[in-house]
Amino acid sequence: MHVGVVTVAAAVGLLLGPLLSAWVDRAAPPHGGSPVRRSVVIGLLTSALFALCAYRYGGSATLPAWCWLSATGIVLALVDVRQRRLPFRMTAAMTAGGVVALAVAAAVEDRWTDFAAALIAGLAGLVIAGAVQLAVPAHTGGGDTALAGALVFYLGWIGWAGLVRGLLLATGLTAVVGAAVFVARRCWTASFPAGPSLIAGTIAGVLLA
Repeated sequence: MHVGVVTVAAAVGLLLGPLLSAWVDRAAPPHGGSPVRRSVVIGLLTSALFALCAYRYGGSATLPAWCWLSATGIVLALVDVRQRRLPFRMTAAMTAGGVVALAVAAAVEDRWTDFAAALIAGLAGLVIAGAVQLAVPAHTGGGDTALAGALVFYLGWIGWAGLVRGLLLATGLTAVVGAAVFVARRCWTASFPAGPSLIAGTIAGVLLA
């Protein structure tokens, strides 16, 4: 266990709280509530995820990528909850940051094969999600498609077994949340923001790899 790395990562996550909260508020203006409270809650959540990432990957050059996934994942999840949308710019930022961070990790650790696998997986995920969007445009949008490509890209780095496990966690958690929403509303056509559960499942898959 890399105690020092975990401590630093947790502190960085906490300090990022106000910045991430402001990012969320710009994309999806809140309806009341205390800005300070939102910043604290987001900071604590980011701190916890950064600490978990550091505990699992503290000795790896990939740590910045997983922290970036966590930070942007929190922002996207909160925006999706507030406005039922996944802004393309945010999903693009999630993807671009991951590509840069994992490219650096590939150079440092000589893991270009893993980087290539991540790119191939991400592209495949983007194509499949795009096909689904074309088939059922009423239920998916461009943000959903971009998010799918981004999440599959990150999972692709940890290997095909990790990719499958992460996808099962993400889709399984989404199915559970969807079933709970349908039962609570007693309406099988009820919609719900799927972004948070997909992101949470992906991060869980990364941490369990």
